[in-house]
Amino acid sequence: MHQDQTPLLGLPTRSPGANGSPATNGSPAPARLVDVDWLLQHLDDPSVRPIEAGLDSSAYYEGHVPGASALSWLDDLHDPGWRGAVSQARLEQLLGFRGVTPQTHVVLYGDSDNMFAAYAEWLLRYYGHGPVSLLDGGRKAWLDAGAPVTADVAPVTPSTYVSPGPNESLRATRDLLLERYVGAPAGTAVLDCRAASEYHGRAGSAVDLPVMFHRLSGHVPGARNLPSSELLDPQTGRFRSLEYLRRALAAHGVGPDDEVVLYCDVGERSALAWFVMSELLGRRGVRHYDGGWAEYGSLVGAPVTR
Repeated sequence: MHQDQTPLLGLPTRSPGANGSPATNGSPAPARLVDVDWLLQHLDDPSVRPIEAGLDSSAYYEGHVPGASALSWLDDLHDPGWRGAVSQARLEQLLGFRGVTPQTHVVLYGDSDNMFAAYAEWLLRYYGHGPVSLLDGGRKAWLDAGAPVTADVAPVTPSTYVSPGPNESLRATRDLLLERYVGAPAGTAVLDCRAASEYHGRAGSAVDLPVMFHRLSGHVPGARNLPSSELLDPQTGRFRSLEYLRRALAAHGVGPDDEVVLYCDVGERSALAWFVMSELLGRRGVRHYDGGWAEYGSLVGAPVTR
């Protein structure tokens, strides 16, 4: 069990989800968060399918969890026909091609603080895939543990995957954001999961990708700044303790019964915070605005605060 080396707010340092145990009180099986030991014990389990989800698939081909498939955030998880999250039909194709069925326990992991894997987890939950988990610490934790990697791509038998359809309660559109959440009226909370410099409008995007183009800088009026990096142990990349996470949210003005909207640039960092709130802390009424600042900052007439 790891220890937080720099415990923000002076909170306890025990990690959730150790040894594959459920990370939430009363969490249904399978656990939403599993660790390296759990995945090692299930590498030969035909009902479990690890999938590496990164910005692209370059790290995967350098070496990956044995038996894992790959998903590219850029090439797979954004629809090729329009700007936005992949469609239900396209996701069904992606999962079916990788041999995933609705009953397959998908374990997602990746690099870059696991944020692209968290986005993939949110997307699978949005489209109704139940047995899905995130590997605590992602690719870094796997490599740090000296767990086996391979460059071989394991053959899979394609399946016919059928999604039950999207759960719109997990997502915020721009129209819903403008109608219900701008200004953070009573009973709501808006969390901006970007770095403080981006939140205050002092820096542009760190990378130059077409999906991240926008013109204005700043944040949604009423939004509080909770960088997703604060949710992770900076040494290990694993999630901080449940008590730490609860108190961090309270310190950022999130009430126990608030309806919450999370956003970042294009949904990858805010997906990590969505995972914390929905999957680890078991909150209801948490929506992910995956259009993010790339969409909001380009809207004509939308209010912006710096």
